[in-house]
Amino acid sequence: MRVLLASCDDPYVTRLGGKHIHLLLLERGLRALGFQVDRVYYDSKSATELLRKLMLRFTPFPEWYKYNSKLNRTIHCIQRQIPQTDYDILHAHDVLAISAIANMKQKKVLTIHGYFARENIEYVKKEAREKVYPILLEFEKEGVESADHIITVDKRLSEYLVTEFGYRKSNISVLHNCIDTERFRPVSTKEKLDLRKRLGYDVDSIIVLVPRRLVEKNGVIYAVRAMKHLENKNLLMVIAGDGPEKKNIVNEIGGDPRIRLLGTIPHDKIDAYFMISDVILIPSITSHGIQEASSLAMLEAMSAGKVVICSNIGGMHEIVQNMVNGVLVEEKNSVAIAEAIENIIENKNLEIEIGIKAREYAMNNHSFIAYASKITKIYNGVINN
Repeated sequence: MRVLLASCDDPYVTRLGGKHIHLLLLERGLRALGFQVDRVYYDSKSATELLRKLMLRFTPFPEWYKYNSKLNRTIHCIQRQIPQTDYDILHAHDVLAISAIANMKQKKVLTIHGYFARENIEYVKKEAREKVYPILLEFEKEGVESADHIITVDKRLSEYLVTEFGYRKSNISVLHNCIDTERFRPVSTKEKLDLRKRLGYDVDSIIVLVPRRLVEKNGVIYAVRAMKHLENKNLLMVIAGDGPEKKNIVNEIGGDPRIRLLGTIPHDKIDAYFMISDVILIPSITSHGIQEASSLAMLEAMSAGKVVICSNIGGMHEIVQNMVNGVLVEEKNSVAIAEAIENIIENKNLEIEIGIKAREYAMNNHSFIAYASKITKIYNGVINN
């Protein structure tokens, strides 16, 4: 079977978000199963696109017009790159990519990784949002309507498609994200401590890793506030990420030496930080009606055999069984986060037991080969329908 993958993000240029890693792992999994895979991605950093952005920036057009032009330009850029090949199925990973392939004759699968209009409006200047939001929503609607089948990464997204756009529920599958279970794996105590020494961390520290971009919806500020309720001097919170909330978070840290901001860690190096950690914290919050889907970092933590403490929202509470393969806490509750951390670090047997169950769950449900096999069944169903 020959498949075309399409997206407005190019994971070979940027490898930071869950969607980027998802695209790479899906391609790898499909190839491992014997598929022929072509890909067409929008490269926002190409010389041509950078020049167009620069020209548009200095034109006197209103902000809503510039944003609309940007979306259409992305679609056209993808269209220009489509190979003249007879594919068995087309698989887009956002509403702009499926709009780019909408006129092709083959059946189309669309994976929805998030709320296109609701999430992208946050990147628009406030004074232009009222006019830009309907534009975003129209692009989202057209993309959804172009799909023969849609895959969502959590149940809330599937419900959103039905209620917001009237998409047929029977044509939606819910598949949580896949991960590289070979890279994100449990390590021995010796390997963990040796790695700590190489990375410059004290072997006696109790490390809580927060692998989160510093944006409002990731709730990192509540992780920082939780440290105020924890007196253990050996605790070290390591925050791997950067973003617009950095200033607020630095102010909240207030010079606490037990909290370390690393900035952005490339995904091809982040696995080492999972290995040296004792607990992984994903303190996401509901922001502007949006909740975390099936967090890639959460699944990678589970695959590494770590105890992951997550907010009880979105796709996370669909995956984590509290005190079985992870720990769920109330969102925005720093006291609850602190209590969960304390409970785990004071109960070594519980930490080990949950870690084993987390690894088993990740291996059985989220390896990229298992995920690709599920995708294959969807492809066959769509083609034969």
